[in-house]
Amino acid sequence: MPAKIRRFEKTYDPATGGYRGRLRSKPDFGSVEIEVGRLWYAMVMLLRPVRVLETGTYWGYSTSMIAAGLRDLGQDGIVTSIDPAESSHLWEGTALARHVRWICARSQDAAPTLKGTTFDMLVLDSDHHYRTIMEELIAFEPLLKPGGVILMHDTLFFDGVGAAVRQLRENPRFEVVTLDSPRTHGNPGWRSPGVTICRKLKRKGGALRFDESLADLFVGDPKMPALARRGKRAVNTMPASRHSETRAAPQSKG
Repeated sequence: MPAKIRRFEKTYDPATGGYRGRLRSKPDFGSVEIEVGRLWYAMVMLLRPVRVLETGTYWGYSTSMIAAGLRDLGQDGIVTSIDPAESSHLWEGTALARHVRWICARSQDAAPTLKGTTFDMLVLDSDHHYRTIMEELIAFEPLLKPGGVILMHDTLFFDGVGAAVRQLRENPRFEVVTLDSPRTHGNPGWRSPGVTICRKLKRKGGALRFDESLADLFVGDPKMPALARRGKRAVNTMPASRHSETRAAPQSKG
């Protein structure tokens, strides 16, 4: 791993799952936990994708871990990462840069430019509102080849993403598993961010559809059980709480 990435990992605080320093004194939770970054790397090595699409870049830690996997496979794999926030990125100036294409735009706005492209893997980790994640799934899932995988972060902490996970799980075209991840945000009583791995079984069947009744769903109560693990009726009755978590910019994770 490039020294730049290793230095960034040394700022990780296992007690909270955040990163110390950089531009703020409080822990920064914008990047995925180290454990999740390593999981993304392992998934690339296991599944051997050539074309990966990521939404939510932030400093580019998860992007760099995906790019490292593509590099270590010895192929000319590329991860296309989309985020509207201008930022310096961890892969810049390293050997990983040749495996990264960054698009400075909202994912919804970038979608038309990717039409006709086929991807082996999607990594969806942007602003976590139900509206955003479902717009991304509706736009990008058709570009994912059958047998391809969708990786998602914060599927337990954010009910907006959890509602989308439920729709994937209830759709016969997908098989889905959701796991806890170690971040606590410094509040051990809160639910973990969680990660979801979703495999696309086939191209045709039930289409993914936007549910207007969930349009404003975002976090919910982080002390309650995750929406992704509750019954179907709870999806439509959960209030769209806007609990705040420090973020550098909307749609800026990774």
